[in-house]
Amino acid sequence: MRGTRCVALMVMGICVFVLGSNIIQGQSSAQRKSLVNIDANGVAAHGYDPVAFFAQGKAIKGNPQLQSNFGGATYYFQSSANREEFERAPAQYAPQYGGYCAMAMTMGKLEDVDPTYFVVHDDKLLLQRNEKAHMMFSKDVEGNHKKADENWSKLQQAARD
Repeated sequence: MRGTRCVALMVMGICVFVLGSNIIQGQSSAQRKSLVNIDANGVAAHGYDPVAFFAQGKAIKGNPQLQSNFGGATYYFQSSANREEFERAPAQYAPQYGGYCAMAMTMGKLEDVDPTYFVVHDDKLLLQRNEKAHMMFSKDVEGNHKKADENWSKLQQAARD
């Protein structure tokens, strides 16, 4: 009797798992992903210093000992001065679109990034997935930024609903 219950519970568990997996597979990648691109430790921008993109014009890895939190993510900084600057105005320095690829956002998709591919446009940090995405975005920065903003607003609204 006890063995039969165990088998029945295992079968039920497998059915629930398979059914749940099928439901998740039916969702778009944007629906499954969080709207903040962080690693397993909650770190954004792959550990790159968000202020450095503006101040030095390049991607510079941050120091895990110099960190700050904003919007559900932890950011690392190369210097305490950069951390202080970030803490004065975090929304100004945090990457747009939750740290996801700006080019992918023009298509309404959430894709991871390689922070060494980026552009600062209209005082906003726009990270890209790879060189191809960076080149595509750069062909019409103004138009692509506007389209990405529109899609980001739609995704945020859908996440609230």
